[in-house]
Amino acid sequence: MRRGAASLAIVAALLTASLSFCAEKLDIKEHFLDNGMKVLILEDHSAPLAVVLVWVRVGARNDPTGTSGVSHLVEHMMFKGTSQMEPAEFSEIIQRYGGRENAGTGRDFTSYFAYVPSSRVEEAVRLWADIMSNAAFKPDGFLSERDVVLEELRLGLNDPHEAVFDEATAASFHAHPYGRPVVGWISDVQRMTRDEAYNHYRTYYVPNNMRLIIAGDVTEALAIRLARKYFGKTKKGPEPPEVRTQEPKQTGERRVNVRREAFLPMVTITWHTPAAGDPDILPLEVLAQILAGGESSRLHRELVYEKQICTSVNAWPYQLLDPGLFYITCMVSGGHTAEEAEKAVYEILEKLKVEPVQDRELKKAANQYLSTFIFGQESILWQGFVIGYYDALLSYDIINRLPEMVRSITKEQIMDAANKYLTTENRTVTTLVPLAPKEPGKLMRGVRGQMPGGMRR
Repeated sequence: MRRGAASLAIVAALLTASLSFCAEKLDIKEHFLDNGMKVLILEDHSAPLAVVLVWVRVGARNDPTGTSGVSHLVEHMMFKGTSQMEPAEFSEIIQRYGGRENAGTGRDFTSYFAYVPSSRVEEAVRLWADIMSNAAFKPDGFLSERDVVLEELRLGLNDPHEAVFDEATAASFHAHPYGRPVVGWISDVQRMTRDEAYNHYRTYYVPNNMRLIIAGDVTEALAIRLARKYFGKTKKGPEPPEVRTQEPKQTGERRVNVRREAFLPMVTITWHTPAAGDPDILPLEVLAQILAGGESSRLHRELVYEKQICTSVNAWPYQLLDPGLFYITCMVSGGHTAEEAEKAVYEILEKLKVEPVQDRELKKAANQYLSTFIFGQESILWQGFVIGYYDALLSYDIINRLPEMVRSITKEQIMDAANKYLTTENRTVTTLVPLAPKEPGKLMRGVRGQMPGGMRR
């Protein structure tokens, strides 16, 4: 993400109350421009604010071999000026109006947003249209931004937690480009040329590969008029190439040790899961909440509070266009070992495979997963992100069906998903083996976050 920022599936806040009052349906309007661009509009006049987002169906999975990280570098270049704008001028204009703007690259897509007073929504649409069609990619700007990305990469290499995540993902995928870091391998980025990045931009930044989302204090008529006025000028481009590589079935456990300067061990366990939209994905989401969704979840309760083997635990399935992964991460406490944490995780998983969860636990887990939708109703920016994310991944209409789908998940589906995917032969175990720091106090520490869109830094 630009500005070294955070990541685009925000971790849902803990919510144990009933969601019977949940989420009135979003009245999303769909239009298509003649050039194939999809436009999604949500009117919300609760505050004089609007968000304009552009979602491009390009991410790390689309990076050609030898140019890993090119989608992320292109994202950086979108803020380096056009034939009409100087570098940084876009950000200065948006901020002058009291707005915010940023962007993020994920494995499947890249997203851009500008959050502005509704009186400035036309300016935001105009500026994004200029950037999406006319980014300059000046050679000196490319070299300076490539250096920025390289520094981002070096910081990640120095962070042992980042290293474990990257090694775990790379070891899990032997064929599919999901195994590459979103920011790329450092050797690829070092050798990347301006023309390679520019050609990638021209290939994927075509209107028929984009979605424009306008949400907030605007009318549908105004929003579609602005979309046609500014984005309708761009001609439809050739359909970008499809990703054809499929990850072969994993047939045995894989193990990786990462030896880095660190204070304490860490263990990350991954299992292959189906693509977004598969019937098993939502049971896996609820299973993740049962395992690590809050202080009363099974992994937290047993590993952190009762046995004190770990200082923290996390679990989540990575929903992607192609089959992804289910992650469990454990930060091991002093005086304990990664082997202890791993053994405790498996004991909890085996119990879930044979004993149905309690009704109350299932209901709470479903509520936790849906809580972002409740809190999202109060944020126009979040509404825009949710629309862009689900439409790029599946379809925007799933948003209004999701609460019912999640609440209908059964105990049997949870057990079936655990038995089907969280198996020994389907898992990869990556362990951080701490090395004593050469310079005490200089260790880089950090944990990746998530945002809508599967984006990670």
